[in-house]
Amino acid sequence: MEIGGRIKLVWFSLGIFLLFQFAQAFDKTDPTDNVNLSPIWAWRSAYYCTNRTAPSHCSPKGQLTFSGIVDVPANETGEYCSSGCSAHALDVLKCIYLCKEDFWFHNNATVHVLNTAIIEGCKKNNTAISTVDYKSSGMKVLQKMYVPIVASLSTLAFIAPNFM
Repeated sequence: MEIGGRIKLVWFSLGIFLLFQFAQAFDKTDPTDNVNLSPIWAWRSAYYCTNRTAPSHCSPKGQLTFSGIVDVPANETGEYCSSGCSAHALDVLKCIYLCKEDFWFHNNATVHVLNTAIIEGCKKNNTAISTVDYKSSGMKVLQKMYVPIVASLSTLAFIAPNFM
């Protein structure tokens, strides 16, 4: 190896070393600070949003989990909305939305659906806030992609034997 090649290797190694010196680790405390370049990292950031600790006086029924179920009875709605429990849930939803806009919960509810349910339930002080019976009528993105792929493959399966 000649001297010019060694110098380039040294400069390249130094550049890589400096790059790793300024790299930042994944932020679990404020997931909105993470750069979500891939869907996996966006899902991870949304997961860390749901791990934010709720105030101790909040009922587990009103806390957000991946199930997407918020179930606050009508007699507890006033306390839920005024004591900071609803504000915490809305902050978690905002964090999730900032990390992954197309996030959906296990019951197929979106961030918008839960936001609307909590805000409308707090406006009408004596009504229950519940997403227990929520059923989504929409399709997810991957389900939309599934139909054309299957249609294309089945068409190919019917056409291909004719050419052989």
